[in-house]
Amino acid sequence: MSAASASPFSVRTMLWVVAAGILAFAGLLILGTYAPDLRNGRNGGAHALSTSAIGFHGLADLIDGLPWEDWSYFVRSDGEWDGKELLVLTPEPGTDPDEIGKRLAPRADKPTLIVLPKWWVRQMPQKPAWVESAGTLPVEEIQRLIRQVPNFALHRSAGGQLRAVNGLPADAATGGPAQLQTISGRNLRPLIVDGEGRIVLAEVGGRPLYILADPDLLNNQGLASADTARAAIAMIDWLNSSGAETVDFDLTLNGFGRSPSLMKLALEPPFLALTLCLLGAALLAGIQALFRFGPPAREEREIAFGKRALVDNSAALLKLAHRQHRVGGRYALLTRDAVVAATGAPAQADEAALDAYLDRLAEPRFSELAAAARVAADPAELAQAARALYRWRRDVIREG
Repeated sequence: MSAASASPFSVRTMLWVVAAGILAFAGLLILGTYAPDLRNGRNGGAHALSTSAIGFHGLADLIDGLPWEDWSYFVRSDGEWDGKELLVLTPEPGTDPDEIGKRLAPRADKPTLIVLPKWWVRQMPQKPAWVESAGTLPVEEIQRLIRQVPNFALHRSAGGQLRAVNGLPADAATGGPAQLQTISGRNLRPLIVDGEGRIVLAEVGGRPLYILADPDLLNNQGLASADTARAAIAMIDWLNSSGAETVDFDLTLNGFGRSPSLMKLALEPPFLALTLCLLGAALLAGIQALFRFGPPAREEREIAFGKRALVDNSAALLKLAHRQHRVGGRYALLTRDAVVAATGAPAQADEAALDAYLDRLAEPRFSELAAAARVAADPAELAQAARALYRWRRDVIREG
């Protein structure tokens, strides 16, 4: 089989295949690492990524479209809770109250707004980003979320005109939804109340912690009304009056945070430089291994063909019996017979006459070389005597 037919692919083709495989594996590794962070969040939930009726993506877009410098920011990492900006928390049914407390701990003097959930919804099978109402959540399910207010309680009543109190701008209040959700409890300072004085938006314990009882004043469903949208902007602007330029929407509470991992650590600064150095070193090592040793050696047959197999087996037996040096005499006889046949020596001559005849053909004399081969005591002496006989034979009959 020729070298050209040994491989159906050229070296260049194989290099391209290997390079494509490495790139595909690297891409798969990176996508697998960051896949949880790339979710669009349109699952119908009550959070700032959701475009459903109960979501708050419309509020984030509304803030981004304001003529002043405020814009929305989505918090995806635990270490981003302690900024001076207004942080909006949107807990959902099933949220752990301890997780809310964890986010409030570093924000004792920083504005934080908790928007309570209200609606029990189901995703629409054909449009997962949309939801349909299944009624309101049980009051107890919502009350358990707030541990920061003693005697905290949730109430529902018919909607009506809302009004701002205790310094909140009047345009921050508008008409309430048809089914209004209100709260009560100790240490609550009302900021928005209904016609009966029931609290819709409250400040907690004299600190910049605010609780909005009814999410319909800020969610996508509520912002469909221009009056509600204007009131929402006025409310957010007043709550974020600390000089901050952004409004932060926490997503970690809703399961859209960036989960730490060793792969992310290796692919992000400052360890990205180390990762690139290691990849470069591996590439250089691969190139050196590829070009250092040349083409691969062809594998020898375990059993040789024909006469060579016979010779190899005989040599192996002699080596096993440690009798290699005993074949010197036989090699001398083979050399004598070959030269006699090639030079036309007398056919009826005896061994002594043949040796005398061969001694006259060339120096050194054949009899001396044959004697050295017969008395060789080890493989090294035998090899030296055999080489001498071979050179003598080549000189006499002009071989090679």
